[in-house]
Amino acid sequence: MLIGELSQKTGLTKDTIRFYEKLGLITASDRQAGTRLYKEFSEAMLQRLLLIGQAKALGFTLNEIKQFVQDWGDHSNIPEREQISIIERKLEGVSQKMRQLAEIESYLNTKLRRLRHQINLDNP
Repeated sequence: MLIGELSQKTGLTKDTIRFYEKLGLITASDRQAGTRLYKEFSEAMLQRLLLIGQAKALGFTLNEIKQFVQDWGDHSNIPEREQISIIERKLEGVSQKMRQLAEIESYLNTKLRRLRHQINLDNP
């Protein structure tokens, strides 16, 4: 698919797609049409862009995403045991963040209950 269709399907601007290609996050093949040369993006690149969007929404940086794409792409050179170790460490980090978020949620819920209780006491 051409960049315009990819842009429509992902909601990303053409400039963003070009930037991601320049960074090496996605790839495209060249397609000659008359005297013009177009970039052709595969369905796999569409899926990768959607994954990049999800990763960014979760707080990953473009550098972290690039490392992920390089290390875990279709032709990973990382031995399976090391992949398991990396995934286990990442899962522990995710679990730790979830515990921290649960603590913040608990604090905010407690604060909210106290404030609501104060309002009810002040306005019988």
